[in-house]
Amino acid sequence: MPSETAFYTTHVEPSYPAVATETVIGLITPSNDVLTELELRRMMHDDGISFCAARMKHHEPSTVENLYRHVDEIAKVGELFDPPGVVKVFAYACTSGSAIISQKRLEEELQTARPGASLTSPMTGALRAFDRLEVKRIAMLTPYIDQVGAVVTEALSRSGISVCASASFHCKNDSDIAGLSPESIFEASCSFDSSEAEALFIPCTLLRTSSIIDRLEARLGKPVITANQAMLWDALRLAQYGKPIAGHGQLLML
Repeated sequence: MPSETAFYTTHVEPSYPAVATETVIGLITPSNDVLTELELRRMMHDDGISFCAARMKHHEPSTVENLYRHVDEIAKVGELFDPPGVVKVFAYACTSGSAIISQKRLEEELQTARPGASLTSPMTGALRAFDRLEVKRIAMLTPYIDQVGAVVTEALSRSGISVCASASFHCKNDSDIAGLSPESIFEASCSFDSSEAEALFIPCTLLRTSSIIDRLEARLGKPVITANQAMLWDALRLAQYGKPIAGHGQLLML
């Protein structure tokens, strides 16, 4: 056995006051999502906001049935955020999942693990954004297969949002969605917009939209709401963060 060696250190005291604790937003993402954190950080430059992410199991393909399985993962992932109470605001980063699973059910599942925590999602954030902007009619560009796109449209309709025009890339798997270039999304958004629509909605957290929101609003002359932008806006609102964020659409300036 190695001999024991005495080890002594000199005690030191910190020279400056403790650093103020950052506001932490607990990000719950599907296991195949490698983009949401990057998109959020591209929009949010304040070092006082920290995104702390954990993954939930996601099963391909992204059918309605597989997306609904997320409900069984929310509490499990919520338990990973230790110690309890440090994270008070969570964001479930899946638009289609949050259209399929109600906000009430998502909150109930999370609060079994983290009582009192607040939860938002892309769909919840978008609906609250439409209400804040007094929008009732939208055009919508999605990457979804028709089965999932129909569920998103139905969720919007139940909340009083009418889809005047819609288009889709009809991606069959999530890697194809993440591979869509911002310019492809920009051009597609401009190609089908309806004069009746009061805003453009681009759901799906796997779409690279952060760099084109301002340009789209300038081109279309109306608000553009995207999945990550709306989720970020609502999470910051729940965290009582009130500073405007420039460069990514008028919603984040409210």
